[in-house]
Amino acid sequence: MRKTQTGIATLVVVASIALIALLIVFGVSRRAISDIQQAQTRIKTQEYLSRAWAGLDCAVAKIYQEGLDLSSGEAAEGLTQLSECQGVAGSRLELAPWPNNPSLWRLSSHSHQQEVGVTLQGAGGGRAAAFVTSGSALFYGANKWRPAKGKKRDDGRYECQSIIAGGDVRISPRKPSEGVPDNEEEKSQNTFSVHLGGGDECAPEYKTEVLDYKVADSRDETRKLLKKDVQTNVKDMDLFQDFFGVPRSQWRLAKQQFEEKGGTIVETHGDASKCYESVYNAMEQGSGQPNVKVWVDGPCDLTPKTFKSPSDSSNKHRNTAILPSDPPVLLVVQDGIMALRGAINPFNGVVYQFNPTMNANKFAEQWGMDSSQGGQVSCTHSNASISELCQHIATNVREPEQASRVPFWFHGSFKTNGAFIIDVPDGNTVINGSLVANYDDGNKRASFEGLGQLRPLPNSYYNLIPPSGG
Repeated sequence: MRKTQTGIATLVVVASIALIALLIVFGVSRRAISDIQQAQTRIKTQEYLSRAWAGLDCAVAKIYQEGLDLSSGEAAEGLTQLSECQGVAGSRLELAPWPNNPSLWRLSSHSHQQEVGVTLQGAGGGRAAAFVTSGSALFYGANKWRPAKGKKRDDGRYECQSIIAGGDVRISPRKPSEGVPDNEEEKSQNTFSVHLGGGDECAPEYKTEVLDYKVADSRDETRKLLKKDVQTNVKDMDLFQDFFGVPRSQWRLAKQQFEEKGGTIVETHGDASKCYESVYNAMEQGSGQPNVKVWVDGPCDLTPKTFKSPSDSSNKHRNTAILPSDPPVLLVVQDGIMALRGAINPFNGVVYQFNPTMNANKFAEQWGMDSSQGGQVSCTHSNASISELCQHIATNVREPEQASRVPFWFHGSFKTNGAFIIDVPDGNTVINGSLVANYDDGNKRASFEGLGQLRPLPNSYYNLIPPSGG
């Protein structure tokens, strides 16, 4: 009997140990199965991400190679242009405009639940400011501007943007000793100020005002006069990418599309005065069109041909260039100076000046400017207005090396409703007159309408690093 009990007890112990062992094995197996399932899920996720990236990489490569023309605004047409990349590695592409910015589109690639994408920017979606330059700028005289509205703050005021520059900015209203302006309007507005209008206001720290002949200079570390609406020494500016949707190095692609979309191409290296006539005729003939596009290859003199030298006593008033007010115009000046002796009131649209194939110091030759070994600057040019402006440059910009890099100079009054962009990285733009730069987002966007080559916006990828780590 006792042996039987002992045997039963032993059996119970052995059974218990076996059960515990079985439970341990079962638990380990469940964990192993869970680990395997999680590993399989991760593998599947990586696989689907890789498939999504494959589709997006294909689409981006095709865009860089051929462009993506969405001037019609139709997403379906855009996907048709990317048909070769639809279904790559089992992925699916989607394309849609951002609802709050028609110049930005989202291109996404999907594989099961995984999604990767990038924001595409088309022409005209660049930096919003009344005046943008990739170089430096010096402002004399009377300047009364309407800046771009930035973010609206809780107090109802705006973080305005007046000037964006890749270099330094100096605002120096003309002093009485520097000569009396010919224009009464200049006399009464010998200041620099910005106003939004329409009852809207810029926040105080985003509103530059320079009065009483003071000087505001970005090299002043206190920035007592230059407020946040003036951005200076901005790094890594590619204004061409910003506004045309392609890198500056691919400007020929943009020029080709410019012409394909009905733009006028004018070569002016032999006669800078052809610029004004070409702009006027294009705007007159473009009535009823959404915009007018003029691309000038060479120097651009916007002074009307009726210009008379100021030495002529009968010339009591400056010439005023009267351009049609509608439609807005996109004026691109490639590898050339811009000159105006007189007034334009108004210029509705965008002025875009850039130098893709020439150094900034070569502008001196187009001004007819020559400097002697002693540092004296002389001006000889057959065009009367350019010759007069060259003398103004030599008088106001005393350093010959700086004077040789002046891309744009006018003497008089220039009013713009749109945007003013000087994309000359080493340029030394000097505004020596009455500039009324009114930022107009509608005119700016309308000016670039039809130039729909979209390009990926830098740093706009999500799931930026592909799962392979490439």
